[in-house]
Amino acid sequence: MRLPKPNPLHLPLLSPVLLFALLASAPAAAMPLDTPPQIVAIVDQTPVIIEAPSPFIEVSRVLRDAFAQRSAALASANGNRLLAWLIPALSLKEQLDTKINEKAPRCRTLQVQAVKDMEPVRYDSKSFKTLRVENTRGYAVIAEENADALFAMLDLNRLAKAAGGQKILGVAELGVDSFTLCIAIGTEGSDQFGGRDVETSVTCVTYMLIKGKVILLSVSGPELTAKELRNSMRLSREWIALLRDHNPR
Repeated sequence: MRLPKPNPLHLPLLSPVLLFALLASAPAAAMPLDTPPQIVAIVDQTPVIIEAPSPFIEVSRVLRDAFAQRSAALASANGNRLLAWLIPALSLKEQLDTKINEKAPRCRTLQVQAVKDMEPVRYDSKSFKTLRVENTRGYAVIAEENADALFAMLDLNRLAKAAGGQKILGVAELGVDSFTLCIAIGTEGSDQFGGRDVETSVTCVTYMLIKGKVILLSVSGPELTAKELRNSMRLSREWIALLRDHNPR
């Protein structure tokens, strides 16, 4: 079976400032007061339960317009489907409380995607291993304890000078039948006063085999630091374990 090979450098990574602007425009009255219902996403014809680490909550039902815009942009860029979009509960409140002339604070975000070329394909551990080898070849394996040394060795200042830059920092082993690309990103932000500052962040992008299907998990931190990389890796590991527990084979 010929496996599709995604280009990690063109993954639809989140723009934090865009996210916050969209969140800030949502009506505060829409904020849920009760525990949100469990999310079940359909990948091809396979149901996948989406469970996220505390304190993240799914906001597509709260920020319907923003979620629709994000989904449309993703589909237009590469055909992927956005299955879930999550932020911390307190961060949602901050976004909703932000006035139109104020800059909303940056926050951590999680998202789940179905990859267009992969969604129809059924994988097993063997074929997923082949996919992993093809998409991680040439990248160093990194771990949480390597974060400080990694940032000391690399010059990432250029990412803060021009928008659109990305650098894959390495590959992390965070769970069975998964592989994670840790990526440094520079994105152009915007504010209500016309500012276009370049903002840097770190994102852990995980390809996870679950129930014979591959889904894409993204954990994005608001800063490009060794501390944020460690946090994103720990959060990704916890998320992978939660999804595995809620989706037995």
